[in-house]
Amino acid sequence: MPDPTEIGERAFSAAQGFLRRGQEVARRETKIIRLQTQISRLRSQRQRLFQEMGEKVFDLFQRDLVKNQELRMTCQQIRSLDAEIEMRREEVEQLRRSENRGEGGIDNDPNGAADLEDDQEIIRG
Repeated sequence: MPDPTEIGERAFSAAQGFLRRGQEVARRETKIIRLQTQISRLRSQRQRLFQEMGEKVFDLFQRDLVKNQELRMTCQQIRSLDAEIEMRREEVEQLRRSENRGEGGIDNDPNGAADLEDDQEIIRG
């Protein structure tokens, strides 16, 4: 039969080993998280630099200083998107202006009731 102090020493030794492994895992995980945070920051910085570079290229394109055909095509696409964005903004503004003019709703539209009756007649067939 094993000595009770020997059992206690084994249990204590096992507990110390368990704690040591837990601390090592915690240190490793902390380092991994720190490295992942650094990677994330570096990627954000890289993305920001790409954006700045693109804006500089587009600025050069606006001054007709970009000669690379691929870059020129990309800049043309950006210009087209800018035009579409502006068209959509104008549509939104027109809708807002028309909404503000008719703030009272359908009741304020003198022809609204007639239009509604015409629409109902079309639906009925």
